[in-house]
Amino acid sequence: METLSLNNARGIANVAGTAICIGGAMLLTFYKGIEINIWHTNINLLKYHHNPHQNNVGSTKQQMFGLAIALIACVFYAFWVILQAKINERYPCFYSSTALMSLMGSIQAIIYALCFERKWSDWKLVSNIRLISVIYLVSTIINIKMP
Repeated sequence: METLSLNNARGIANVAGTAICIGGAMLLTFYKGIEINIWHTNINLLKYHHNPHQNNVGSTKQQMFGLAIALIACVFYAFWVILQAKINERYPCFYSSTALMSLMGSIQAIIYALCFERKWSDWKLVSNIRLISVIYLVSTIINIKMP
């Protein structure tokens, strides 16, 4: 964990580099350019059909709200990383603290999903891409290496 020091060139370069990286990522996230199709696939991960001649972008108010939410999420994620580093200083069992955080996040995600997806037909794994993603997730969880 580093300390922030704006009194020397290294600290200023660190802050400037972080700001440039976050700004670039935000620009690539929110910039809506032309669609480039290298090859056509039959997999449609989106539920709506996109018409390239129709402007599907929300209003400016919605875009500003989305930008504010994304910035707040980045700030809270930064706080989370700092909090996690402080926890690991006092509680040196990295794997059990990670497992506990993952368990709590999973419980929150399940509660959130049950609140917003009330139709049981949406929970079925009907498409191959959904089934493959669940199998990949489970295999990743099972293959976590323990010391």
